[in-house]
Amino acid sequence: MSFSVSVKGQSVKEVIDSVKSGVKAGSVKEAVSVVKGAFEEKVATAETIIGTWVYKEPAVMVTSGRIIAKAIGNASAGKLEKLLTNYFKKADINPQNTYFTFRKDGTFIRCVAGHKAEGHWMLGDKLLLRIHNVQTAAVTQHLENGELTLVVSAGKIMGAMVSLGAIHDTTTNNAIVKLSKKLKGIEGGFALEKKP
Repeated sequence: MSFSVSVKGQSVKEVIDSVKSGVKAGSVKEAVSVVKGAFEEKVATAETIIGTWVYKEPAVMVTSGRIIAKAIGNASAGKLEKLLTNYFKKADINPQNTYFTFRKDGTFIRCVAGHKAEGHWMLGDKLLLRIHNVQTAAVTQHLENGELTLVVSAGKIMGAMVSLGAIHDTTTNNAIVKLSKKLKGIEGGFALEKKP
């Protein structure tokens, strides 16, 4: 399986080219800075996650250790994005009825396809969302350029969607489970924009 990763608006090739030119110019410090900046983990902090985040579109990300970036050019990731797009339309997930509000006191409201629930959130290696002390979800989160992405491993997407209040769709679930066997390190979920 091959894929390319876009980081900070740059492809890995562009980052490598920048490093090469920095080394040629004698600026090893600059080259190291470019690589470090390009691959730094981009996550929300307790301060930056506060507020209301509205659904924008499905998100498909590739993860490797603590690095997470948009999956670009991967056929299986493209199939997953298409499955999610179709499922979100069928489940009536849209910007008018799907959002997350994170409060300073550690509580949150989630509304998915008009189904609201309240709970508690906590940031660690993952964003932990607990609803009514019963359901707990560990979500990979990524914050870049004002967009918050909440994703889970491909094999767990449908379970997460149903627990968040979306409809169960056996056909989509089966397709995603089958596809997830090919998708090592691929996660899917929501891309959200902060409400002004």
